[in-house]
Amino acid sequence: MGAMLRRTVLLSIAALAAAPLAAAQQGGDLRPRTAVSAPVQIVAIEGAERAAAIAAANATLNAVQRMQGRFVQTSPDGSRVGGAFYMQRPGRLRFEYDPPATLLIVSDGSVVAMRDTELRTTERTPLRSTPLNLILGQTINLERDARITRVSRSGPWTMITARDRAGQTDGQITLNFYGAGAELRSWDVVDATGARTRITLLELTQPASLDRRLFRLEDMISGNRRGPGR
Repeated sequence: MGAMLRRTVLLSIAALAAAPLAAAQQGGDLRPRTAVSAPVQIVAIEGAERAAAIAAANATLNAVQRMQGRFVQTSPDGSRVGGAFYMQRPGRLRFEYDPPATLLIVSDGSVVAMRDTELRTTERTPLRSTPLNLILGQTINLERDARITRVSRSGPWTMITARDRAGQTDGQITLNFYGAGAELRSWDVVDATGARTRITLLELTQPASLDRRLFRLEDMISGNRRGPGR
């Protein structure tokens, strides 16, 4: 896996986790939509309007417990890589990057493990020390748990930019919501070097249940890259 992909992955998966939660705000209509870029002209909002925008985002992010689908990650150099994801709150997440990328990421509720299947290496980080802890909790409250640096609007778009409140993760995430229903259409991750990554989700569904083995670190390390039943 390329160095650029590795550098942005922890921030990126936080945004990926937020995205399926936001999609649930659409009342179960999870058909793929055409990606729309964030607006160029942006005006910061303050006061009651800012508070209302954050409250709408919180409601969106708390709207679903389980989600699965596809993702596409566009790196700063324009290269793209896709894969499949599975999410179950609180705390559980799995990202399977398509070849030629060799990355598999699993959160079991307490530890986030990043496995490079080509190098046969596994990096482990406590969930509470990653941005995932912000958006995989039982209850999500951005104002309480993140340092929101900017809330802005342009036409029907609302953009919320946040950093890790504890300062344990460099960079920032901007979530780009569209319309009165606060539909998350795109999001950008900027790392400590200023490099920007965009992530888009497709083919979203809300399953009634997910196989627990998807989130087991033991299966991940033993080489079960594609999960149970695949």
